[in-house]
Amino acid sequence: MIVICLLLTACGSQQNKSQAGETSITETKAAREEGGGEDNTKQNAKKLQVIPVQNIKTPKPLVKKSQKIIKTADVRFQVKNLSKSIAKIQAMIRKYSGYVSSAKQERQYSQIQSNITIRVESDKFEDLLDDILKEGIYLDHKNVKARDVTEEFVDIQTRLKTKRAVEKRYLEILEKAKTIEEILKVENQLRVIREEIEAKEGRLKFLVDQINYSTIRLVIYQKTEAAEAPSPGFLSKMGKGFKAGWQGILSFIINLTYAWPSLLVIGGGIFFGIRYWRRKIARKA
Repeated sequence: MIVICLLLTACGSQQNKSQAGETSITETKAAREEGGGEDNTKQNAKKLQVIPVQNIKTPKPLVKKSQKIIKTADVRFQVKNLSKSIAKIQAMIRKYSGYVSSAKQERQYSQIQSNITIRVESDKFEDLLDDILKEGIYLDHKNVKARDVTEEFVDIQTRLKTKRAVEKRYLEILEKAKTIEEILKVENQLRVIREEIEAKEGRLKFLVDQINYSTIRLVIYQKTEAAEAPSPGFLSKMGKGFKAGWQGILSFIINLTYAWPSLLVIGGGIFFGIRYWRRKIARKA
């Protein structure tokens, strides 16, 4: 009986050890899985990086054939080397058959900046803009607009058609006019209607140009060290000295004109003082 009890006690202790071992192995696996989960979270966090704005493609508006859309973009960004970036942008403009309508370069306190206005065909607008933005290392802002002018376009076309019909009617009346008074009245009406037609045609041409060619107003800049202003030369300093001396003389004369009452009193006092002094000397003699 004693031997049997000892055997049962030994078997129970071995089972407890095996269960404890299994429990520790399970906990170790769980800890590893938790650690692996943290590692996966860190890896996912590394993958979820913020995409630079300049790498996001400009969406193309869904435009119907009958729609008249004017597209514009205002962009400002920083570049590493301004001259090299301008050369690359000019090559891109030629690639997309665009042209530069205006360009200006200026130097500010800590940067050099170039303002460029680009015109390009509307169907190539988004592609050119995306290529230009690749030159930037820091984007300040990007503002793209698509303005629908279909209603205005159709309205002008309708009005032009009506006014041309009125002009044709006036011309028919002018041919039938017999007196000078009638001719003058019709010609005056023709002059007014033709001015209106020219104004509408001008507006229509402007809209057609803006619709066919989109506009990109580009500002690019490069950070530089603050430059000191050049010091003036010897001749420049002499010129400033003469100018300052002449201004001093003029100021002195002007101040004398303001002080003439005081000078008159002082001069009179000196005159009478000398006269009194001479009379006193003459009496003593």
